[in-house]
Amino acid sequence: MILCSCNMITDRDVKASVKPCGRRADRARDVFRSKGCLPQCGRCIKNIHAMCDRECSAKVEGSPSSGLRGPRLVFATE
Repeated sequence: MILCSCNMITDRDVKASVKPCGRRADRARDVFRSKGCLPQCGRCIKNIHAMCDRECSAKVEGSPSSGLRGPRLVFATE
């Protein structure tokens, strides 16, 4: 599904910006940066943020707990 029609950014592009180690693109600007473009009209920002949050939470929930209690914490650094 196309999330940004100005730059043709799809949900697959956002999913690809979420790293398997749990480090994620936690802002739309990180997704744009990974694609080598800039936001144009800004209507997509809210949807890209929501998609990043969903993808990151799915990665954390699906990760092995490695003997720890509760969900694994993931810290995003820039």
